[in-house]
Amino acid sequence: MLIALANAGPRIVAAGEHGVIIYSDDDDKTWAQACVPVDLTLTALAFATPRIGWAAGHYGAVLRTQDGGRTWQLQLDGNQANQLTAAAAAAAQAVPGASPAVPLAAVRASHFLADGPDKPFLSILAENPDRVTVFGAYRMAMHSDDGGKTWTDWSLRVGDRLSHHLYDAAVIGRQICIAAEAGNVFCSSDAGQSFPAVTSPGPATLLGLLPTGDGGMLAYGVAGLADRSADGGQTWSSVALGAQSNITCGRVLKSGAILVGGEDGSLYVSADHGRHFHGFGQSVPMAIFDLIQAASGSIILAGSGGILVLPARGAS
Repeated sequence: MLIALANAGPRIVAAGEHGVIIYSDDDDKTWAQACVPVDLTLTALAFATPRIGWAAGHYGAVLRTQDGGRTWQLQLDGNQANQLTAAAAAAAQAVPGASPAVPLAAVRASHFLADGPDKPFLSILAENPDRVTVFGAYRMAMHSDDGGKTWTDWSLRVGDRLSHHLYDAAVIGRQICIAAEAGNVFCSSDAGQSFPAVTSPGPATLLGLLPTGDGGMLAYGVAGLADRSADGGQTWSSVALGAQSNITCGRVLKSGAILVGGEDGSLYVSADHGRHFHGFGQSVPMAIFDLIQAASGSIILAGSGGILVLPARGAS
């Protein structure tokens, strides 16, 4: 099972179960297996340049590559992440009221230490070769300003006292926004220094966020949910997909069209900045967990059946 995809220049990189990372330099005609130092499920990939990127996943693992995904080095694990969380919680007690998350920070950190290094990262925001943030379960957030040499717990910057799961993060205009469990959306207007909650589109869990290309954002998630905001998350309007299954992934294509995929193998495309969607061909015979567009314009899908490739069908 493959869960995450990323472009590293013209190269396509995919990651998934058992620490498997594979890459293709010829639009899926051939694949090679990367050298990876872990055997655990990897859930996220992001590249800051064609050569420098990160992978993250279960047990708090964060890996870095400097050669476009051919070889990877472990930079952070769950034990280290738990210690950083505990240190941040202890420091936060000296600044009461700084965040809604501070009052329960010490309790949360104690649970992390007692449970062990079992919590996954679910999303990576790679802003440049030095600046990267990973987000995950129970409001986990770790940030580095030196390419991952050192990490700082940023979880208390997220304005969520109940520690919901953070499923995705994206740059939306001048904001950095996070899609989270139970319909929560957190948006930073100060380069990630703080992530206050914005208006929730509803109680359903959000699995992803995308810029719509006209200054807005599209949030998607469980049971075919899709909502669109044109004002930075202050108000939302429902978008009809006609889907019943979880919408698990989405990308903005080269044409500006928005393509989203579902756990039932369905694909939906919008040519009007996410206001309306229609079916993108027939469903594929696997759960789709991520999708990306190759240099040729074809659509690469990663999911429960590995990799599938679709022609762009005019959407490229």
